[in-house]
Amino acid sequence: MELEQRNFRADPLKLKRLRIAASLSAKDFQKVSGLNKDTTRKLLRGEPVFLSTLSQAVQEAFGIENPLEVLHPDELAALGVQTEVPSPGHVLEWEIEEYLSGWQKTSNGLQYQLLRLQHRFLAGRLARGKCYELRHMSSAEQTRVEGYLRRHVEVCEQIGGHDNITENLTAALVDGLWWVLDRWEAGESLAERLQAGPLGDYELQFIMKGIAEGLAVLHKSGVIRRELSPQSVLLRESSDRPILTDMELAKVATGGPTVSPEEWPDDPYRAPEVAGDGPFDVRADIYSWGRIFVHGVTGKLCERGQEKLPTGSAIPNAVREVVLQAVEVLPSARPSDLKPVLKALRSWQ
Repeated sequence: MELEQRNFRADPLKLKRLRIAASLSAKDFQKVSGLNKDTTRKLLRGEPVFLSTLSQAVQEAFGIENPLEVLHPDELAALGVQTEVPSPGHVLEWEIEEYLSGWQKTSNGLQYQLLRLQHRFLAGRLARGKCYELRHMSSAEQTRVEGYLRRHVEVCEQIGGHDNITENLTAALVDGLWWVLDRWEAGESLAERLQAGPLGDYELQFIMKGIAEGLAVLHKSGVIRRELSPQSVLLRESSDRPILTDMELAKVATGGPTVSPEEWPDDPYRAPEVAGDGPFDVRADIYSWGRIFVHGVTGKLCERGQEKLPTGSAIPNAVREVVLQAVEVLPSARPSDLKPVLKALRSWQ
């Protein structure tokens, strides 16, 4: 199949940035590009269109002759095109050493990449960088979103240091990119570990207790993690100690805006009530913890409300009971705090 006959997705963030720079509304873009209303809508939403159509639109509207310049990062990756952050080789006093991921998307729609950075002046000092793409936004939008993204820094400062919470080094807006730099922890995410299958008994007890202890510290400080998943838990290479990361979407009980998407994408670990219109509390994190525990035991995720723990395993009855309470769909049926969870885990020898 010829390239021109295939359907490709444009990057809606790039198109929005180009439209803002050219002072074009969506209606103006449709008129200038010569597309019909339906195709314009598809293109601007990042839905697939013919490459020839995409190429015509960006050439007519913005004078861009190479459609690769506006393709979605996933399309570029599939074509083998490098999709690194188009920025200088350094951020403040840090040098970009390695890109750890392509562009990913948070539940509220922001695009980001993960990177490892080396201090430019202090040998051996590394940082885990998370870079958010804000360049398509107006100055007012950047300021608003920056206020939300400060949440990670605020939460880390509020905790003041804990073995199971990531340590933030700094954050900054550089040329339209919002950078969050945490102390580097060599290791893998819990999501990567789970790809190999169920956790061993010691792994399960040690990792899940550490996650619960990190959550308890957050709750004591008035913070609800609300988006806990294996992807946001780092396992230290030397000890498997779990470290909670990515606090941008945490909910703080007092003060500051909380960034929430208009429509939450599906997340099998998120408590059902988080995506609703009503209030929620620390029991949302307890639910996520329980879902991760079940995944760790079985090596897979099951349907909500269908969680089971294998019989004949080394899991004590007290732990088994509290895990099954944690994954109850109704918040009122879950433990009201992490005290019974931690009590059961700490007695597990």
